[in-house]
Amino acid sequence: MSFRPGVETIRFRRPTNKPVEKKEPEKDQFGSLAPQGWKRRHQGLLQDQVRRQQNGPIVPSFSVALRLLLLIRTTAAMYAIISDCDEVFNFYEPLHYFAHNSGFQTWEQSPQYAVRSWFYVLLHAPFAYFGPWLLGLGKRQQFFALRLFLGAISSACEAAFFRTVVVTVNEHVGRYLLFAMALSAGMFNASVAFLPSSFAMHANMLAASFWFHPATSTNTGVKRAFLATICVAVGAIVGWPFSAALGVPFVIEYALLPAGEIVPSVGDEKLAWSQKRLSTLVGAIVVAAIAVVVPTFAVDSWAYGRFTFPSLNIVLYNVFGENGPDLYGTEPFSYYFKNLFLNFNFFLPLALIALPALVVTYHFDFRRLGKTQMKPRNGETSPYILLALRLAPFYLWLAIFVTQPHKEERFMFPAYPFLCFNACVSIFLIRGWFETAFVAVTKSPYRAGQSEMFSWFTLLAVIVPSLLSLGRIMGQVKFYGAPTAITNHFQYTTLPSVLEELGYKPVSLPSQRPEDDPVWDLSPFEDMEDPLRVCYGAEWHRFPSSFLYPEGIDVQWIEGAFDGMMPRHWDNSSASTGWWPRDETRAIHLGRFNSENKASAEPGTYVPVDTCNYLVTLNLPSQPPTKAEPDYISDPAWEVEFCTEFLDAASSHGWARWIWLPGGVGEKQRVYGQYCLLKRAGETE
Repeated sequence: MSFRPGVETIRFRRPTNKPVEKKEPEKDQFGSLAPQGWKRRHQGLLQDQVRRQQNGPIVPSFSVALRLLLLIRTTAAMYAIISDCDEVFNFYEPLHYFAHNSGFQTWEQSPQYAVRSWFYVLLHAPFAYFGPWLLGLGKRQQFFALRLFLGAISSACEAAFFRTVVVTVNEHVGRYLLFAMALSAGMFNASVAFLPSSFAMHANMLAASFWFHPATSTNTGVKRAFLATICVAVGAIVGWPFSAALGVPFVIEYALLPAGEIVPSVGDEKLAWSQKRLSTLVGAIVVAAIAVVVPTFAVDSWAYGRFTFPSLNIVLYNVFGENGPDLYGTEPFSYYFKNLFLNFNFFLPLALIALPALVVTYHFDFRRLGKTQMKPRNGETSPYILLALRLAPFYLWLAIFVTQPHKEERFMFPAYPFLCFNACVSIFLIRGWFETAFVAVTKSPYRAGQSEMFSWFTLLAVIVPSLLSLGRIMGQVKFYGAPTAITNHFQYTTLPSVLEELGYKPVSLPSQRPEDDPVWDLSPFEDMEDPLRVCYGAEWHRFPSSFLYPEGIDVQWIEGAFDGMMPRHWDNSSASTGWWPRDETRAIHLGRFNSENKASAEPGTYVPVDTCNYLVTLNLPSQPPTKAEPDYISDPAWEVEFCTEFLDAASSHGWARWIWLPGGVGEKQRVYGQYCLLKRAGETE
């Protein structure tokens, strides 16, 4: 039968016996349902009100996030500055001594104090040596191989933490978090630092990736408790003992709250549930302690030659010791707020208001939290309490350390990811307020769902701090990268010229092209009767480690204005050169080291300046020469081998000291000094 054009018809589908195939939603690497690309409502703590019926936003997978982070962390490994001399003298130098039988020792590695763990140092040795050893590379490559490894570990931990937040909190918050961690100046430095506080940061990110999952997810019960507890224990015992404080909110949640389960508030069932949770938690703590404490205690006791436990020693020294860390300087209450703002800029105030923002949301936008968007049932934990506990680690850490007189930037490293998380939650909650207000004014959820203003708000809230952090990163490399630039020039320019003067020729490689730089064999310096000596004076605290000086180069200190205790060369006169441990790691030198930061009465700390072939020095306009620290650059006894700029922060003005912007913006406010490598005048190379 035919119909006129325009007449609508109905077609009936033929019956079929084939069953309708149901596609299972994809799961992420944790076994949880992936939020993107499917219309099932997100099961996290935070909910979208306006776009809840739409597909989730595009969120990078674990693999994509890992590759993005690896790219950024590799850049950090190659260019990030070493901002803390403790990283060099307490960790790089012992690692150098382990493999090369030379380097500097501090009082912390002396057996009578034993506050630094050899287990921690030796744990990193394979990653510094195996790759370069297999490729036949030198010490410099070992240094960067370790930093690359640290960057890779950080990337994996950050990617795991990011995906956990995507699944358990909110996709938008997860996306913000990825950018906040990847591009912040604080994470750029902390991710590749060879410091126990960075190690603790990585361990606690992993702990959070298990803890944040509710008790009804795949990481439930015993598995969830054990994995989170072991990660916290590894960070505290192998890394930094004080980082255990970051696990307190998890302990409170696991011991006292259902956290995803529904448990009667009274009765035998409640009692049985509490007993099971407590026994699991205690068991996890015992297993973690045995699994981590025993090998750490064994290795450190073996290295120091006596029964000792550095994690306990450092707590006793810092908390109960007569001297304590205040000997090494104190800072005002505002120190961490200023420092964190430099490293995270506007993410810091956003992180600080996360809990107040949650309270505001509770009173004015209650349905923003909870997967059911209803008030919790009897025996169920409120999503507000769960989210508050996840926001608590940053506040707890800041409260503990801001009240301590002795403050250092590295003390904040373990809390950096949690700062970023808090800031991203604040951004989402504030965006929710704007959406709620917009709907109330327009009386149209549809118009709110189609508006782009909310996306622009969150884009700016994430991108502006990230761009400022990039400026901070560039500023640190440009302003303070001179110490490693000196070692680079010394190895690749100065030493080849010395070899040329001595009659040596570059090495010819089969794969070498005419336009390539010549390759020099530096092994002749190892056999010199009088080794080349490079000296540091006032700049000893910026010494970038023995890894960046080739074998055979003698690095020494000359006396300056500093009157505290200096690192000393390991005394190898009684040390075996065989396998570990060497005698020197067990030797006690009573007159050499003390815990009071007093200069050593034992001779041998300094060498006369006229015995140095090369000298590293810094001239700053704000620090005029003194008798103890003269102007060596103008001294006719020395010739300039190489100089580069170093920012004089005291003479520079305003924001230009802290951040670099393209186009020469702020250069007029900056004053630079000269960081130089000097060569003794009249000396033939």
